[in-house]
Amino acid sequence: MSMGSRRLGLMAFLVSLLLPMIVFGSPMDDHLYQGTYIRMVDEEGSVLMVSARIIEPGDQYLTWDNRLFEVTGVEEGVARTKFIEKVELPSDRFYLSDLLGWETAVGKTRKPQGIGIYHTHNAESYVPTDGANSINGRGGIHQVGRALADTLRERGIPVFHDESLHLPHDRGAYRRSRATVLRLMRKRPDAIFDVHRDAAPPDQYAVEIEKDIWVTGVQLVVGRANHNFAINRQYAQSLKRIADMIYPGLVKGIFFGRGNYNQDLTPLDVLLEVGAHTNSRDAAERGIKYFADVVDFYFYGPREDPRTASPFGGPRGGVRTALRTLITIVVILFLGVLVFVIINSGSWDEARERLTAYWKRLLGPDNPDGH
Repeated sequence: MSMGSRRLGLMAFLVSLLLPMIVFGSPMDDHLYQGTYIRMVDEEGSVLMVSARIIEPGDQYLTWDNRLFEVTGVEEGVARTKFIEKVELPSDRFYLSDLLGWETAVGKTRKPQGIGIYHTHNAESYVPTDGANSINGRGGIHQVGRALADTLRERGIPVFHDESLHLPHDRGAYRRSRATVLRLMRKRPDAIFDVHRDAAPPDQYAVEIEKDIWVTGVQLVVGRANHNFAINRQYAQSLKRIADMIYPGLVKGIFFGRGNYNQDLTPLDVLLEVGAHTNSRDAAERGIKYFADVVDFYFYGPREDPRTASPFGGPRGGVRTALRTLITIVVILFLGVLVFVIINSGSWDEARERLTAYWKRLLGPDNPDGH
């Protein structure tokens, strides 16, 4: 190949890499000034979300209970919306290896390819724990990413955690992180997550995931301006479906916003917002460990291995879910026995006498010594 051909090839590669960012772009800074928030409200004025994230007409939000709203206008710090529909989350599961044709044999047993993790905004931090909302270099968000990576590795899942810096936090951050995404894609992972934190009041992300265990919730963000949007959207919604099934309330919603967030490069690259700058990093790390359960279940299914248990010692799905299941089983068994006795006794009165006599035999005499 001649020198001129190589130069043309290099130029074509650079154009394909940068053109989506130039045409669609991700905002220079997708959040407002510190301490300035926008309230997203429905048609009755009820608050759907509060965030410093820049919100524009056409953006959509899927709430925790799967109601989809679209922004119709933004004025004086209020984003007004209209209700679109109640969304039935898809049951399909998506794998990057399938979508990009990486599977070499149809029907071949699927093995964990791994999960890619990176941080476009490296400096993001948590004020109560880190002392500042932003730390030049690897901020507190990197430790949240490590908590996700470590928890997945404990479950035997390969993890590719790329902690490359893309500083500063400006228009060029997403452009610089494109190279990181491409580097992760060469590892052929099952999915990639860009881990961030939001800027919002602390109550917006506070979730009591189990009794007296408070964590920060997770919000998924999907960019509307990319050719993979349809798949990105379905994937994010199917991921939320698994989260709702295992840990209801952990995923607080899905924001469909302007920009592409490098999601044009791969169908399964979702931006995660793990809490806000006003939450503690400890709570964010706890929350992301629960989200690791969701990722594990989504891509690799339920397993008997004890490593798939809750990161805090409870069964997968949490203590509440396990108790509800146990109570349901006991009630069903009791009702089954009751129906069986009534049918074989011929009447409710006779059945009651039989049950009373059985109960007395089970407990024994009131006075075992005969007095």
